[in-house]
Amino acid sequence: MIINFQLTTVESKNYSSADDIRKYKNININYDVNLKNPSIVVEKTPFGEKSVLRVEYSFTINYLSPNIGHIRFEGVSDYYSEEDLKSLKEKWDSGNAPGDIQNELANSMVGNLAPLALLLSKSLGLPPSMPVPVINFQQAQKKKEEPTYYHG
Repeated sequence: MIINFQLTTVESKNYSSADDIRKYKNININYDVNLKNPSIVVEKTPFGEKSVLRVEYSFTINYLSPNIGHIRFEGVSDYYSEEDLKSLKEKWDSGNAPGDIQNELANSMVGNLAPLALLLSKSLGLPPSMPVPVINFQQAQKKKEEPTYYHG
């Protein structure tokens, strides 16, 4: 379980003017997630001092084709488990990081940073860094006529 998430660096850059950016119809947005340098540290928690696996992260959003800007975040995330953390770290160091832990760390990172990335992209005049939901009331009304099957 993720018990701590810290953002240490934010870097954002716009390489073009907002007017130039508006000319482009298709801009490729690339997401680069990097989890690295796991270490075991002792962290104070509400349950007392606990050993945790601290993992450094970087999350970069690149606006490519054309190259018009980027947004980059760096920080650390602490993962707590009853499992043997030394064994987890050894697996990670040998290139066999457990996929479920990587997924939990990456999804927590994106969940924490997506709102900030959207604000930064808007401030820089870049397209939204993450897909923004489109609301269509006409489709919503049609769906109301269809039966729904909820099991609770």
